[in-house]
Amino acid sequence: MEYFSDASYDSDHPDEEDNIIPLYTERELDYMELELLLDTRKPPPVIEYAKDIGVVALRGAVLDLKKWTIEAVVDRMTVHSWNDFWRNSPIDEKALFDGEDWNAIGEFSFTLCLACGFDNPNISHVQNVMLALLNFGNFKHPK
Repeated sequence: MEYFSDASYDSDHPDEEDNIIPLYTERELDYMELELLLDTRKPPPVIEYAKDIGVVALRGAVLDLKKWTIEAVVDRMTVHSWNDFWRNSPIDEKALFDGEDWNAIGEFSFTLCLACGFDNPNISHVQNVMLALLNFGNFKHPK
């Protein structure tokens, strides 16, 4: 009786492994990761609406090529709060967001980037995701 190991198996198609069709697309995998993230971790209270906008919109915020500006998404006082936060300066107590809020939004944005396959997103990418998330809220003309 002869013994044949898998190592001695000579396939007719040497690149047979390259023809494996994935079960899910990258987009579907991102959606699954984002759903899992939302099941295990809620957005910070200041952007709690992010749990209701859906994984498609969240993924869009991460992959968005538009370069958002803070002035386009929030009121003037919050622009100063944003600038003070990134300068590590004191934030006015009357501001809509304080340092803890900005940290929470940034951490959540960073986590979204990781869920969408960005292993080491840079700060400008995280900032852009933060601004895209703020754009979903009503911070430009708050009531």
